[in-house]
Order: sequence, then structure tokens, then C-alpha cells
Amino acid sequence: MNYSIARKRYKYYSIGHPQQAVLSGILTGALCIALNIYWLSAIGVGAFSYYLVRLLLETGEDITIENLIMVIASLQWIIGPVLSYQGFSQHYKYYMYVPEEQYMALAVPGVVLFSIGLYYFRPKKRALVLDRLGLIAKGIVNKNRQLPFYLIATGFLFSFVLPHVPASLHFPFHVLSNVKYIGIIYLLFSDRYKNKALILAVSFALSFLSSLNSAMFHDLILWFSFIGMYYAFIKKPSVGKKLLIIGIIIVGIFILQSVKHTYRETLKETGHSNALSKFASSVEQSFDDNEDKGSMENFVNRINQGWIISRIMLNVPNKVPYADGETVLTAVKAAILPRVLFPDKPKAGGRLNYQKYTGYRLTSSTSMGISLLGESYINYGLVGGWIFMLVMGLAFSYAIKLLFLLVYKYPTFWLWLPLVLLHFVKAETELLVQLNFLVKSAILVIAFLFLNKMFLKIKF
Repeated sequence: MNYSIARKRYKYYSIGHPQQAVLSGILTGALCIALNIYWLSAIGVGAFSYYLVRLLLETGEDITIENLIMVIASLQWIIGPVLSYQGFSQHYKYYMYVPEEQYMALAVPGVVLFSIGLYYFRPKKRALVLDRLGLIAKGIVNKNRQLPFYLIATGFLFSFVLPHVPASLHFPFHVLSNVKYIGIIYLLFSDRYKNKALILAVSFALSFLSSLNSAMFHDLILWFSFIGMYYAFIKKPSVGKKLLIIGIIIVGIFILQSVKHTYRETLKETGHSNALSKFASSVEQSFDDNEDKGSMENFVNRINQGWIISRIMLNVPNKVPYADGETVLTAVKAAILPRVLFPDKPKAGGRLNYQKYTGYRLTSSTSMGISLLGESYINYGLVGGWIFMLVMGLAFSYAIKLLFLLVYKYPTFWLWLPLVLLHFVKAETELLVQLNFLVKSAILVIAFLFLNKMFLKIKF
């Protein structure tokens, strides 16, 4: 690695607000205002553009988890609601329950303050440090050629066993089933496999088939995004290639969201056998129906987390009083205390808060969350919600910084960060889910690394 080149890259990409991203945000916001979009919504769209361009620019130079968090959050909390207010969705249930002015007064300042906090503790020299850690990762993988295959096989083994274990073991088996994706990331850092492209293709295909069988695609999309981030870090693609990849991802997500409902209904009626052919038939049916408006509405509904937040704003405090920090305290206690010391410890998943604060019931097979932004309003109202989002951004930023420090114990731990931070990236999850997953998954991953190092002498 030419460290003089690395330092030049670091000098440019470590700028807190890259000029191109800022310019993109300003121009996008101005365009929205020219199109008569409400001014606060226009600022929100401009913020989304800023986060997206920053993700585009910094991908390849850093593992930009913070940017990915902000792109997904602003997409679901701002872009989805803006499209809904502009008439792209007329669904009887998934619509915005409060006026645009009221909703955006919470969402836009909340998102911006959250991002300010999230970027605050980001180490200024991380891009340069990761260049060096990349070399270490390559050395470790090349010395332990079977390590990626071991991790991939371990992940698929836990994936296979997961549906058959008791509910009490579901969480650790679920976390360890994701180790297959970490194995793929390790494989990216190896340069000693002649058929690496074929091995990666088979691993991706098996992962896709696994998602088809469960009809759950959200985590798959996130993992492909994470893997793409590490791939870009190694290959340093041009901006043009990044745009092409993003375009392919957007088309893929649109197709998945358009056919997901039809595909799940098909599985309910005919079972999970021949899942691939049934998925292909669902895609073909979606195109044959030629319901462009319906597909667009379905896409908007899927990315619009704002309808839940707006429903909360309609009910709180008119029908349900403010929680005054109760859900936050419960989340912190549940994350750090075992059930023996916290007998009333709630199950992570978000069902109770969703039903209580939206007034809607969920079936036993449905899961929806109120999101961090919704939780901010539930507990602290408008202005208090802004402050809460800033504090949460700072807390998340500091947690990410601390996790990076574990590379002093395990030099390749930074390759495991997507697994530990998986629910930080999901904008629909509430604080209880995020903290619970963070603490438990971090413990499991560290225990996994320690036990493998002690008994199998595997160096991570």
C-alpha cells in the first residue's frame, strides 16, 4: 500500500462535509422548492441527497456505516412521506395521518440532528487506519485459507438448524446464521483462490435461495449492501461504477418490493417447495399485469416508515399520553439486565409499542416497529424529540467508535461490524430492539472469536 496516496485520499475524504455532497443537498433542496414542494420537505430531500452523495463519495475509502444509516433513515422517514404527500400512494391504511407541516416539523430537524450526532465521534483518521487494517486482514486470510469457508459453512449450518430450535435459542442461532455473510467478506480479502468469483457467486446464490425460502428479503438487501461496501473498499471503483451498482440495487429493490406480496401469497397457498420457480412466476406476473401505478404505490408504502410515525402523532397525546421516557428506560434496562434481575423484561420486536401508540392490532405473523423517530415523539414530544435524536446520534457514534477499538484485540473485528450493527441500520426498529441486538450480538461475536481462537487456534 502506498501510504502517501492513502494520506492524500484520507485528506479529501475525512472532510466532515464534502463539498460535492453539500452542493448536491443545496441544489436538490432548491429544485424541490422550485417544484412547489413544502419548504421543510425540500430541506429534508436535500438532506437525503447530501447523505446519498456522501455515501457514494466515501464508499471505497472507508467502511461508511454512518452514511448507510443516514441514507436508509432519511429514505424511510423523509423521502417515503414526501412521495406519499405528493400523491404517489393512496392506500387506505398506509397514508400520512397528519398534515405535512406537522410531520416534517418533527422528521426533518430530527433526522438532521441525528446525523450531526452520528458523525460526531467518527475517528478522523479512520480511513487511513483501515487501509492498514486491510493489509492485516489480507495477511490473516491468506495464512488461513480455510477460514472464509469455515465461516460460510458455519453460517449455513446455523441457518439450516434455526427453524428447528426452541424459541429460547432462536436469537443466538439467528445471529450465528449471519456468520455466512462475514465469511463472504473474509473471502473478498483473499487473493489466493483461483475460483474466488465462482465461490462468491455460489455463496450469493445460496443466500438468495435461503431468503426465497423464508420470503424475507430485508436482511438480504442490507447484507448485500454491507458486502458491497467492503468490496468497494478493496477494489476502489470509480464513481461511474458506483453509480451503476447503485442503479442495479435500486432496480432490484423495486422488483423485490413489487413482487413480495404476490410471492408470499403464493407460498401461503402452495407451500415453500420450488421457491425459485414460484418467485420467477411472481416476477413475470407482476410485469404481465402492467400495473405501474400499483407497483409504484407498493414501493412507496414499503419505504414509507412515516405513516406509522404520523399515526403516532395523531394519537399522542390526544388518545395516549406521552411515555415521558418510559420506553427509553425500559430499553436500557432490558439491554443490560438479565431476565432474572428484570422479571418484566419485554420481548424485543416492537409489537407492544406499535399496537399501543398507533391503535392498530398486528397478527401473530406480522412485525412492525415504531422506529427511533417515532419513539422520540412518544416520549418527549416535538422539541424534546429533536434533542433525543441528537443524543441518540451521539450515543450510536460513540458505540461505533468503541467497537472499532476492538481491532487491538482482534485485528479483523472490523469485518464483523455489520453483524453487530445490523439493527442500527434498520430505520424501522425501536431502541429496545437496537440496544438488545447490539449488546447480545456483540457478546456472541466476541465469545465466538475467543472460543475459536482458544480451542481451534484460529486467528481473527
